[in-house]
Amino acid sequence: MVLSLLLSAATGAPAAKRKAKAQTQAQTQAQTQGGRGRWTVIVGAVMVQVILGTIYAFSVFVAPLEGEFGWSRLTTQWAYSLALVMFAVTMIPAGRLQDQIGPRKVAMIGGALLGLSFLLAAVLVDANRPWAFYLTYGVLGGAGIGFGYVCPISAAVKWFPDKKGLITGIAVAGFGAGTLFFAGPASALLLPPADAGESLSLYQIILIGLGVMEGKGSGIGWRAFFVLHGIVCATIVILGAMLLRNPPAGWKPAGWNPSSVKQKTMAELDWREMLNTPLATMLWMTFIFGATSGLMAIGQWTPMMRDILGDSSLAPAGLGALARFLEPVAILAIFNAFGRIFWGKISDMIDRPRAMMMMFLAQGMAFMILASVRSPLGIVAASAWVGLNFGGIFTLFPSATSDYFGMKNFGVNYGWIYSGYGLAGIMGPIVGGVLFDMTGSYLLAFLFAGTLCFVAAGSAVVVWGMARAEEQTRAAAAR
Repeated sequence: MVLSLLLSAATGAPAAKRKAKAQTQAQTQAQTQGGRGRWTVIVGAVMVQVILGTIYAFSVFVAPLEGEFGWSRLTTQWAYSLALVMFAVTMIPAGRLQDQIGPRKVAMIGGALLGLSFLLAAVLVDANRPWAFYLTYGVLGGAGIGFGYVCPISAAVKWFPDKKGLITGIAVAGFGAGTLFFAGPASALLLPPADAGESLSLYQIILIGLGVMEGKGSGIGWRAFFVLHGIVCATIVILGAMLLRNPPAGWKPAGWNPSSVKQKTMAELDWREMLNTPLATMLWMTFIFGATSGLMAIGQWTPMMRDILGDSSLAPAGLGALARFLEPVAILAIFNAFGRIFWGKISDMIDRPRAMMMMFLAQGMAFMILASVRSPLGIVAASAWVGLNFGGIFTLFPSATSDYFGMKNFGVNYGWIYSGYGLAGIMGPIVGGVLFDMTGSYLLAFLFAGTLCFVAAGSAVVVWGMARAEEQTRAAAAR
């Protein structure tokens, strides 16, 4: 009996060692392969986000629809408000679903919904049916963006826990840049077709759509453009979604030690547990203050710049299609995208709340002096500075959500935090518009926006204190 036990132990030990060694080699191989393949997830994330970010270029649809149907500005703006609200609201169920089945399928659903919204709008919208525009672009399109938006962020952060801020910034930079690449070509293609002569060829449409060629005073009309844009949206989002995937359970980058980095997850909480924490409430309120101030200003950026510049342009003559990259809105969009990467990197070096505090203080000071800007150089600087800081919001808050409440339920947790954007999307433009109508000036609107930024900076300090206290409490309980 004893001899059999000794023999079993002798033969079993090498087998156990071989099994453990094989598992270690398999894990190492998976980490190595994952380290190479995880960048394809970022490519897919940017593809998805660039298309979703075209929602910020809604203003290009206003003139064609108002001109053809005689709609008022309020009539068209309801579609935009509904899209923003649906975007924020649907992120909650979409986030929960992607936590369960992964980012790929949910992002594909988003792409299909967004594409379908434009195809249906091209058929259903008419002068007597503005409600059809609300249901298609507003409800269906907003839901498509909500389903697609959270998936790239969640997948990217799970693959790059060692670079959360930076990689989140890269993933959402496409959303900020979507307007830049979309608005100019869309404005040209949305023009009515020529009454006489040759229509635009498919080749010309593609070149105008890519921003390589300028329109010649005629386009394809809004209905044909909606069909084209719907197909492009669905195709690119679905292709990008095919590159999204979650890492294997327990995966981490080779050589990365979570305990050695400044930002580490304090707990893995589900959304109910998260909502019961004062920290989540404060983070949500900070999001609302910061996003409301930004949307209040950005919502009036184009008319304010037009009021200052008149018919003149910042771009030198002879640049052709490239001139649109030097317009104030384009400069704001460029730095909006860059700011998401910049503040993400800064937050990796310090921490999220301190980065928020610095960002909101800088934005508040910018808004306070913005109303006095009159020179072209001042307009360029203001557009760049406001875009840089506004873009950082959409990097710092998802990173903070994953830091404080974990990655397991990140999709639905960030969906709840992001719901503050739905409130900001209503309050910011409306309050800004009311203040302008009351005074006939942008001064009061920008002073109010600056004050909100200072409130957001103070709220970030409170978030910082709460996070530190929570971390110390958990460390003491673990001893």
